[in-house]
Amino acid sequence: MIKKIKKHFSHLGINRFTAITILILLATDIINSFYLRIYWIHKNISLSYVEQIASAQGIDFNQIGRSGLMELKAVIDNGFFFFLLIILGNNLFFYFFYLKKKIWARSYVVFYCMSNSVLALLFVAEGQLLGASWFAYNILTIGVYFYLAVGNKILKLATNEATPADGMLEQ
Repeated sequence: MIKKIKKHFSHLGINRFTAITILILLATDIINSFYLRIYWIHKNISLSYVEQIASAQGIDFNQIGRSGLMELKAVIDNGFFFFLLIILGNNLFFYFFYLKKKIWARSYVVFYCMSNSVLALLFVAEGQLLGASWFAYNILTIGVYFYLAVGNKILKLATNEATPADGMLEQ
């Protein structure tokens, strides 16, 4: 079984597997952001934050007024959406250096894939809160993320930064 898996990844080759990995991770990042945005809006999380902030400041939530409430809600929504954009930018940074075959970027990608497998499993355990498409997507991504992590571990990408631990040190 292990020989078949190694043969599969060897057949793909390092460069093709790297490109496939980046494309899949970009696509899943965008889809995850889309669904997290829907989840945020569906749960009306920003309104609960406004309530918590008002309570912490000793302000009666009912006295804020509709327009003030909508403005505060919009600020919190935009902050969350900007946070999603920052996460995407962070991942693009690592994907760029992963493409350049940096060891630390490969480690990030492996960790990212494994942690996202666990997160997808948690979303599956949560049920069909956002519908069957979100549920099916998370079931699919558990396998996809695991596949990418295993592929990276097996190929141990040839990198620009050789280390003795990887046995690639050339002098």
